[in-house]
Amino acid sequence: MRPQAILSLTRFLQFSLILSWLLHASPVEAHRVSSVSLISYLDTKQGTYVLDAAMEVVPSEEQALNDQISPEDAARQFAEEYLVVMFDRKDQKPAMDIRIEDASDSDTPQELRRQQVLTKMSGKIPAGAAEFLLYLDPSCPMAVVMVVVKDNQPSRRMQVVLAGEYSRPISVAPVEEGDPFSAEGAVSPSQTEPVKADAATETTPAAKAGPGAIHSGWRAFLREGLMPGFLLVGVLLLTLEKRSVLLQVATLLLAISVTVTVVASRHISLPDWSPIAFKVLFVGIVAESLFHDRIRWWRLPLVAIAGVIAGFEIAWTASFRGLFGSPGFGTGEVIRFLLGVELAFVLVGLLAALLLKALSRFECYRRAVVHPLAVLLISYGVYGVVELYL
Repeated sequence: MRPQAILSLTRFLQFSLILSWLLHASPVEAHRVSSVSLISYLDTKQGTYVLDAAMEVVPSEEQALNDQISPEDAARQFAEEYLVVMFDRKDQKPAMDIRIEDASDSDTPQELRRQQVLTKMSGKIPAGAAEFLLYLDPSCPMAVVMVVVKDNQPSRRMQVVLAGEYSRPISVAPVEEGDPFSAEGAVSPSQTEPVKADAATETTPAAKAGPGAIHSGWRAFLREGLMPGFLLVGVLLLTLEKRSVLLQVATLLLAISVTVTVVASRHISLPDWSPIAFKVLFVGIVAESLFHDRIRWWRLPLVAIAGVIAGFEIAWTASFRGLFGSPGFGTGEVIRFLLGVELAFVLVGLLAALLLKALSRFECYRRAVVHPLAVLLISYGVYGVVELYL
């Protein structure tokens, strides 16, 4: 690549980083909620619900901003914007009561003192409702820890609800005797991980069987795990020589399949570092197509490592966790999920290869197609890295 082109690419990446930071940098805020824990009380006999949310509120360094938004206002805004109480997936409008407690003792320095705002949301359970859900708005800056108490009986485990996800459904059918959480349709101890809206019903045996698992794998690759698909496109940008393409694609698919199988079988757990590592490798693999057009000795090992971490990316999706997040699945579900992933992989690979092959007939292919597309994919990867740290 010519020096001018390299300089232009560098400037473009610098601009992309600055733009991503400007778009996602948080403005100076007044009082804001820094953590939330919540207890949901369900009284199926009286037909009422109460959600007690304990919110830790931290002040801004700017006192003038603190005077504009009180801790109570910050808590109310958080509850109204992010916490959605639902019965049978229908939004409710609970009454709200807010009071403040000092979460620090008298010896805590003023600058380190924290206030805890207790927010109570209450209302009537709709007649004929079957299940309770808590939904967390996708723009919520944190996860919410929730414990459910049904008919004075606490659930065995807490739930951690992530932004954009539902809690596990809790049956609101009255239980005359025994443990209310062991009733049919109620949440079980293993069903404590949250899932996204379109995956919430996939944890039932009927949803696991047959085409349901295939569809989950398809969706995990195409709809929820976009980066593995982009990685496949980025791999094809280096060269379209048949042998090179087959080696890289086979290496990538094998690595993804092995990783998904191992994680689904619970032989290893998902590493926290995989999202950042995947995006860095993604940028490196795509960037190589800007400088030459043939496979070097490091290419296949790099693609294999990226495939392993791409498998982790797929395992982070709600479809994967909805299917394998609780015990009871068998080898058949793993095979069908993998089949769905591989079908989506082949579809993306064929479409990308056919399109790039058709465009490669033009003399300006690398300059007009490969380089701009590589820059776009690199920018997307850099944006993902920046987003993780903002």
